[in-house]
This record gives sequence, C-alpha cells and structure tokens, in this order.
Amino acid sequence: MNTDNLRNFMKDLFTLRTVWIDKGCGRWAVKKRLHPLMKTILCTLGVILCAVVYSGLNRPQVVEAEAQSIRVAAKLPAPEKLVVKQDIMPEPVPEVVKEEPVAPPVQKQMIIPLTTRKTDVAAPVIQHDVSIWPKQEPASEKTRNTPPKAANNGRYNIRISKSNYTLTLYKGTEPVKEYRVAVGRNPGDKQRTGDNRTPVGNFKIVSIENASKWTHDFHDGKGKIRGAYGPWFLRLDAKGWKGIGIHGTHDPDSRGTMATEGCIRLSNEDIAELKQYAYRNMPVVIREN
Repeated sequence: MNTDNLRNFMKDLFTLRTVWIDKGCGRWAVKKRLHPLMKTILCTLGVILCAVVYSGLNRPQVVEAEAQSIRVAAKLPAPEKLVVKQDIMPEPVPEVVKEEPVAPPVQKQMIIPLTTRKTDVAAPVIQHDVSIWPKQEPASEKTRNTPPKAANNGRYNIRISKSNYTLTLYKGTEPVKEYRVAVGRNPGDKQRTGDNRTPVGNFKIVSIENASKWTHDFHDGKGKIRGAYGPWFLRLDAKGWKGIGIHGTHDPDSRGTMATEGCIRLSNEDIAELKQYAYRNMPVVIREN
C-alpha cells in the first residue's frame, strides 16, 4: 500500500459517513455513521477501559485483606521448640490377662396364666427371664385370646376361611391371632354385583378408612343405621368388585354366620385391634375353607 492509499484509508477511517435511509412513503433521512472498523476499535477500547476501572476498584479491598492477614499473623505466638529427651526408656505396657467367660446362671422357669374370655380355659405358658435369655418367637400354636406382639407391618398378612367364619392374623407363616367373623349371605365365589357373596382369591388392602360416621340401609325396614361399619373399614382391591372390605359392625352377634352383603364383618373391638397391624398392600387371602 503506497502513501496516498494509506492517507485516504486513514481519512476515510476518521470521517463520518453520510448515509441516506429510506423511511418509506418517499421519505428519506440522513444519518452520520462511523467506519465499521472504527466502531470495532472504539468498542474494544471501551471494554478494556471498563475492565481496568473494575480491577482498580477491587484492588484496595484485596490489598486491605492481605494487610489484615499479615497483622493477624503477626499477633500469633511463635511456635515452641520441641524438646526431645534422650536415654529415656519407655514405660512397660502391663500385660492384659484374658478372663474366661462365665456362663450365666440357669434361671428358674415361671408359669404365667393367659388372660381368657368367659368361655375359654386359662392355659399356662412357660417363659424365661428375658434379662438373660434372648427373645423367642411366639409359639406355633396360638389361641384366639393371645394378643398380637408388637407390629411389624412388613411381615403381617391375613387369611380368611369362609366356612369356618374365621380371620387369622399371620406374622410370616406363623398364626398370631384368630378372630370370629361374618361373611356373605350366599355361599360360593362372587359372580355379580349385589349377589351377597364374599369373593374368593388373593387380594390386598388398598386403604384404611375411618368409618365411624358412615351409615347403611340394610333394607330391613329400619332405615339407615349409623355405625353399621364400625370404626374402621379396610378396603380391598377385590379385582373388579367395589365396596368389598373388612370392617366392624353394629350387630356383633351376627359373627359366625352368613349375614353380610359380601364384606367380612368383625366386632368393633376386634377391627380396632386389627387396624393397628394393617397397612397398605397388606396381603389378604380369602378361601372357602
């Protein structure tokens, strides 16, 4: 590039250009604009200037923080010199005498009678002193009046025998307690809605509902009965049949009979106790016998 071209380029670089802009409807506007390269240079210089100003503003804070750390370090005491003592024999470590384990004394057995109902006979149960011996699982043979142990919801399940009118609470495969129940008025597996039969099969509890204020009309001329379902209703996923569940009753004398419209009916005291062990997705097996 010769001298004339360089002079013309520099002149063009620093000269405001006249630009005509069409604003429509035959109107034109005149604008003065810088050379594109000049605009780029000015923008770059502006960014650099902002960075310098920003760093200059933060520099006093950094300097002050460094000075503060130096002042704090100056106030700290000098570390003490470590003195190593020579020719000092270590103290002997005492020998640990291992004692032989002593067997726990044999505890005497004690007989504790079970709480019984009016028609049941007290049965003795042999128990050991729990402070010495490990906790034992409940015996395999259970009576109706033995209260369940502390709940472990992940292991409890229910089995119902329609012909025996019983509901048995199991912990794993071991029976824990048996309850007297009432089942559907008609025998056999449920075929249609309103056939008053209790369905047979493997189900699970889908919800535990407060039924203390529920009413029901049994179409016996007495109208709606308050408390017909007792305090609790354990609803089952009865594979297409709605309204099937395990609940209490206003008529506990109906237990041991075919009296319901398809549900399993317990006394209010029994359903309140069973509810403490029930949980969502708890397995429930209903069989004819």
